[in-house]
Amino acid sequence: MKISTSQLFDASIAQMNRQQSNVAEMQAKLATGKSLVKPSDDAEKAALIQRLNSAMQRQDVFDLSLDRAESRLRTEESALMGVEDMLQRIRELAIQGSNDTLSNADRTIIAKEVTSLRDGLFSLANTQDESGNYIFSGTKVKTPAFSRDADGAMTYEGDQNRTSVDISEYRQVSVNRPGDEIFSSVSRTNDDGDSMNIGFFKVIDDFTNALEANSGANIAQGLDEISNLTDDMALSLADLGSRMNTVDNQRDILADTKLRYQELLSNAEDLDYATAVTKLSAQMLSLEAAQASFAKISQLNLFNYLR
Repeated sequence: MKISTSQLFDASIAQMNRQQSNVAEMQAKLATGKSLVKPSDDAEKAALIQRLNSAMQRQDVFDLSLDRAESRLRTEESALMGVEDMLQRIRELAIQGSNDTLSNADRTIIAKEVTSLRDGLFSLANTQDESGNYIFSGTKVKTPAFSRDADGAMTYEGDQNRTSVDISEYRQVSVNRPGDEIFSSVSRTNDDGDSMNIGFFKVIDDFTNALEANSGANIAQGLDEISNLTDDMALSLADLGSRMNTVDNQRDILADTKLRYQELLSNAEDLDYATAVTKLSAQMLSLEAAQASFAKISQLNLFNYLR
């Protein structure tokens, strides 16, 4: 088989081009710090890296959901803590108002304070978050949770729906409760022995009227009902605390999950610099040897053997 000079040159040039390509690829890896410059370098590893990156992005989405949930629950907590303080004060006033030694004027003064506290409760019931959404209106977030008519009667305007957010692939947390569950009603038995539900604000208004009318029986009834409202509010705070604990626990789980994915991703895509530098040195030596060999071979001809 005859090998022409052009074939020899072509083979040598092709070999040097391959060596130069290998050197350039290794230099690119060292520059980026990644073991893969393009997916075709290792299709299986590239697919693994893509899956890990997708998983990391999902964790980032859950992280944002936890931030939104925590912000909403913190707003609810602030409002409910204020409500509980006001209810406790109204209960203290109810105990004070039930004292038989008080005069009608004394009870009228107490009634004025209860009315002021009732207005404060109405304001907290219509608390809005940083986006201007009413947090106790269910999913009717643009509608105030409670409205007041011309006679001063207060009505719940929201719905019974709850909003939940995904905080993991398999876990959700509710970020609200309908206002009529938090500002709950009580059961009252009338003179005929029939039971009826009395709304949160109606209980307070009836108690105020009892104080102004100096009615001992109705004041005692108001004390019992306000005590029930206070107990119900404590349960609402406990429910809120449970949801906030869920967010805190999931945040810890999410941090561990992200750390594990980051370690897996680092193992899959980060470059081993010591090995890479060694390979680059070997490839550059190989390239230099090929170039030197080509330089010598290209100078040879038949006359070298005729001397």
